[in-house]
Amino acid sequence: MITQEVFDNNLSGILKVHPLKVVVAVSGGSDSMALTILTHNWAIKNGIELTALTVDHNLRKESKSEAETVHKWCEKYGIKHQILTYIGPIPTSNIEAVAREYRYKLLTDFMKKNSINYLFIAHNQDEQCETFFLNLSRGSGVYGLCGMPSISQRFDINIVRPMLLFTKSEIKEFLTSISQDWIEDPSNSDTKYKRVRIRNLKELTSSLELSNDRLNNTMKNMERVRDCVEFFVSECIKKSVISNNSKLVIDKDVLLYYPEEIALRSLAKLLQTFANTDYPPRFESLENLYSKIKNMQLGHGITLSKTKISFDKAKNIVFEPEIGRGKKTAGKI
Repeated sequence: MITQEVFDNNLSGILKVHPLKVVVAVSGGSDSMALTILTHNWAIKNGIELTALTVDHNLRKESKSEAETVHKWCEKYGIKHQILTYIGPIPTSNIEAVAREYRYKLLTDFMKKNSINYLFIAHNQDEQCETFFLNLSRGSGVYGLCGMPSISQRFDINIVRPMLLFTKSEIKEFLTSISQDWIEDPSNSDTKYKRVRIRNLKELTSSLELSNDRLNNTMKNMERVRDCVEFFVSECIKKSVISNNSKLVIDKDVLLYYPEEIALRSLAKLLQTFANTDYPPRFESLENLYSKIKNMQLGHGITLSKTKISFDKAKNIVFEPEIGRGKKTAGKI
């Protein structure tokens, strides 16, 4: 059951400190409306400045009127609200992923302009379990099967998910109890989207006793394994990095001493940090790089994540900025 007290206590466990300003992303769906109202009450209690943002994707003709409806709802509660409208080409393929990217771009651009670095989004417990199955269908490893974290970072923004504790039905019950309506997005029932098809498997998973609780227990087990991997990744990086100036030099023998999973994750983190990119390389590319390092097949060097990777005369691994990109690309490890 959702109460303000439960929400506040959950949020206190997620956040190390209360920020001065936060943004909540609100589409008008049940999840984001509940999140916005609960966050508004929490923010008032703790003296925090809250701004609710709605992105008008322009993907459906109703999107503008729906955004305006959300604005009226926010006004009713005294919540500061702004509509961000996407202007640009409308995607014709991979629509969900593309829309998600430009939604985050609009939100984070607003936040950076206004010196806000906490973004609250409304993923719920059911979506957490759907994410588990989505990643399972893609052949994900431990990291993918951990599900979405309660707090993470992207583009130097803290992304907070306080609603992972609650199911969809609990969220709708909460809104009904306070007489607050919400908008139903027709794409939530469109089976052309893989997430919707997975959602429709709910009856099957229930018959197999794959309840949300059991799936969440599995994800927590995966989180413990991930934390163990991260511990040894940090150790591997600390012991294998020889120097880190304009070039990053890594002791090949130390890197290869660790199990392949640790070495792969270490290479991923080193590359992402050195190249200062938002994402690590694709895992297939990392496996290929690891194989070439292990078999001494880098030749005159290969390029990955804006970085040239080669051996020096002592057979150490060397990262250097890709020719033409300049030293400003490199980050500190």
